[in-house]
Parts: sequence; C-alpha cells; structure tokens
Amino acid sequence: MSHPTPPCRYEADVPLHSRAYYGIGGRARFMVFPSSPAECADLVRWNRGEGLRLAVQGSGSNTLFADDDFQGTVLSLEGMQRIWRTGPLELFVEAGAENTAVAQELLRLGISGGEWLYRLPGRIGGTVRMNARCFGGEISAVTAGVFVLSPSGTLTFLQPEEVFHGYKETSLMHIPGIVLGVLLRFGGFGTPEEIEARMQGHLGERLQKHHFDFPSCGSVFRNNYDAGRPCGRIFEELGFKGASEGGAAVSPHHANFIFNEKDATAADVLRLAGRMRAAALEHEGIQLQLELECIGRFPVELLQRCGVAFDVDRDDSGYGWSGILDGPGMAEAEGARSGSFPRVLLRGPLTGYPGREMAFPSGIEVRLEQLMPLAHAAIACDRPFIRWSTSSPLPEGFMATPENGPDADGFMDRLWEYGASELFIGGGNGPYLEFEASPSGQWLAIRFEGPRRRTPGQERPSGEHWRDRVVVEFGDGHFGMTFTYGLLGPFIEPEKGGGGVLPFQCCASSCEGSPGLLPWWNEAPDPPDFHRPERFFRVMLD
Repeated sequence: MSHPTPPCRYEADVPLHSRAYYGIGGRARFMVFPSSPAECADLVRWNRGEGLRLAVQGSGSNTLFADDDFQGTVLSLEGMQRIWRTGPLELFVEAGAENTAVAQELLRLGISGGEWLYRLPGRIGGTVRMNARCFGGEISAVTAGVFVLSPSGTLTFLQPEEVFHGYKETSLMHIPGIVLGVLLRFGGFGTPEEIEARMQGHLGERLQKHHFDFPSCGSVFRNNYDAGRPCGRIFEELGFKGASEGGAAVSPHHANFIFNEKDATAADVLRLAGRMRAAALEHEGIQLQLELECIGRFPVELLQRCGVAFDVDRDDSGYGWSGILDGPGMAEAEGARSGSFPRVLLRGPLTGYPGREMAFPSGIEVRLEQLMPLAHAAIACDRPFIRWSTSSPLPEGFMATPENGPDADGFMDRLWEYGASELFIGGGNGPYLEFEASPSGQWLAIRFEGPRRRTPGQERPSGEHWRDRVVVEFGDGHFGMTFTYGLLGPFIEPEKGGGGVLPFQCCASSCEGSPGLLPWWNEAPDPPDFHRPERFFRVMLD
C-alpha cells in the first residue's frame, strides 16, 4: 500500500514545539511548504482527497499547538515571502513575509506608516487575519485588499470592508480560508532617518516590557474596551503577575503575557488562561476573548473555560478540534454553503510581474466563473460553461491601434502585441488553449500542442474555427468570453474521488508591453513568458 505524498516540499513527523514561539506541541504527520498560489491550491486539493485535517501556521508567534500529535497536515507559508512594489506607495506582499521584513522594505523605499511592524512577531498573513495593531498602527488602515484561498482551491480578492470588522476582528477568523497575499497602501513618504528612529523606538519599548524574556505568544487575551483599561492592567490588579500553572507562568512585567517558563504543556497554558478569564468575569463582569490561536485536539473542558470555538471529536466527545481549516466532513458542509452557480473560481486584480516593479497598470481585475455544475455541463455540452471577464478603470491600457485591423468578427492574430487580457487553459505535458480579448471587442483564440507550438492548421488562426464554442462579450467596462463544455472538456483533468480540475492562468500585456499575472508566480521567468503550462493554477470544478 502506497503512502500519501504531499505535492510540494514537505517534512514528515515534525515536532511542532520546534515551530512555535511557545515551544509547545505534539508532532505533525506532515508539514508542507508551498512556494506559490498554484502549489497551495494543489496542496489543499490533495489534502482534501486524502481526508486529512488541515491547519495553517504563520511563524508560530500567536499559536498554541495541542499536546497531542496532529494526524494531519500543517501548512507553513514560509516559502512565500516575496515583496514587490506595485505603486509609488503600494506593496504586494506574500502572506509568509515577516512583519519585520515588510518594515525594512518600507524603510528602504522611504515609505512611512509601517514602522510599527518592526519586530512585531509574526508574518503579514497572520497580522491581517487578526487585524493586528500596536504603537498606534493597525493593519486594516494600510490594507487595500487580501487574496484568500478557500479549502476547495478557489482564489478571491477581498476588499478591506469584506475583511476588517473592528478591533482585532476580521471575517477571516470565522470562515475557512488561507491568506496568500496582501496589497498594502501607505499614506506618504519619510526620510530614512525619521523612519529608522521610529522603528528603533518601538523596539526599545518592546525590550523595556520584556517581551522576549521567555517563550510566549505575547498578549493572551484581546483587550475589552468596555472595561476602560487594558487586560494587562486588569490582571495585575487581580494579582496574576507571577501566577503559575505547571510550567506556565504569568509574566512579572506584563500580566497579559503567559510564559513557558519550564517545560509547560498546552494544558498548563489553557488552565492558567482559564483561571484568568474566570477571574475577570467574576470581579470585573467582562467576558474576555482569547487572542491566542489554538490548533489541534484539546480537552473540551479547557476550550470552554477559555471561550475557544471547537468541533467535538467524533471518536471522543471529551475532546474538541480547534483551528482546523479543513478535514473530514467539512467539504460536505462547504459544498452545502457554496452550491449555487455561477461559482467564482478566481477573482482579483492582476498583480504585475515579479521583478518588474510598478510596470503594470493597477486596478485591472479578472474573474473566472463556473456557470453550471460539471455533471450538467457534460450533458449540455454546447451551453456556456465557463465565463472569463476582465474589467479595467483604464481601458486605454489595452487600446493601442493595430496597423492591420481585425477580421469582421473582431478576430485578430498577435493581439498581444497591442495590449490584451489573456487566458490560458490546459497544459501539463499536453495541449492547451490561449484566449485574448480587448475592451474594443477584438479577440483571439489559438490551440497549442506544447509550449508555443501551434496546432497544425492554426498557423494562421481564424475565428470561424471557434464558432458556437466561444462567445465574445464586452461593454460597460468589462470584456471577455464564455466557453462551452464541449470546447473545454478535453482539458479538464479527472480528480481522485470524482469531479475534475481545470488548469488555467490569467495574465495580460498592456499596450506598453508590461506584463501582469493572476495568480502570481514564484521565480517568474525573465523575459516574461506566459507559455509555461507547468506553472498554471488548478482549481476543482463542482
């Protein structure tokens, strides 16, 4: 019997205590390290097919792993740390980038407004997920959008108002999804000396508060502003400084910190946190929420004392699972919630091309939708099945005038030379399709047998070949195409357990020749080359 093998770099039987600031935790069956959105999508699809539980870890700076072993997959984003500039005051940051690395890049660019991120433990994905704040800064104030991967492998771009809901509260804390990238937008520039001085000032304050004396995850509870003062002050007044439970102890310098002083267990930390929470309710009348992220299988009694959400273990009702993104039974629940059509497979702005800063126009968004269930489409194979559309606030970015105009139906070879939105479908080691469209209704479709090898007979392509299988749509700032299952069916890969997977890639070339991508690539080739089927994104079709 073969053993399951994750489809990206991984380690097996990983001691989780070595991966978390607390130094606590059992062992994980797998820890995986995807390096791109495509690898992340392949991983979550593989994990669901294997029926394993899935959890996501940032840097471990806010994570308490359970003492029990984790018989599933822990996804680490440390392989996705790229940062590039997309505008004068705008950065695109992959979720695995350390907060300090973001602050240092802003310092290098002379951009002010992110100094508070310096030496803030954690990665930017986790910072966004919990709407972290400190020293007067808050991540929601500088976030222009968030790319989120669902457990089923769809990728969507969420606007700030869809994510942030107040103090240390986001929608991402309540829906299953993995933050893959963040668009950050700042308010102005500063001198390197001013920015550096503020960064060092924040570091000095952290050291003064003894944040790094012992293994910990910083603040254990979120502040409750109804109390009129921070949690640390409340716990100090209640006499918790120095209080202990097993190897866990409250910091003598900051009463909202629990340290791992001497081989503490997760149970020690939660027992102590539960005592603190109960005392705050009894003496102050306030209900506190744990800021700490619990991941794994814990005794239900401890989770309830700390107010942690959980799913009861199917085999032992005395235990509950917390911090689980996907697992047995969760796919069915997600399907029940998202079984309507059209179903969005991809939505978001083209991010530009890694290594070419500020070259691609901002605000150009693409969208890919499944219009009907796969089983229905296979029967009604001549009906629209997939819709691809592009919207642009600056359509002139695609509207250079060609020397030789298009055919009567708008079909035009080599449209990319004048600026076009592009969609590739298929790939691997086999054939694939390329589609292009412009805001003025010009379009192109070509079949390739391999990278840049046109199918015989399409050296001089014609729109007639695609009649009734491709419908061009444009108007009201949107342009694109719909495709029938009869056209795309041969490019849908069969999936383990049924269903199918659609390989695709959205990209664009502006009239000035600058390239854009979505999803973005790891180590993108230079000069730019979109004909790289091995890099295409794969999404599960319902």
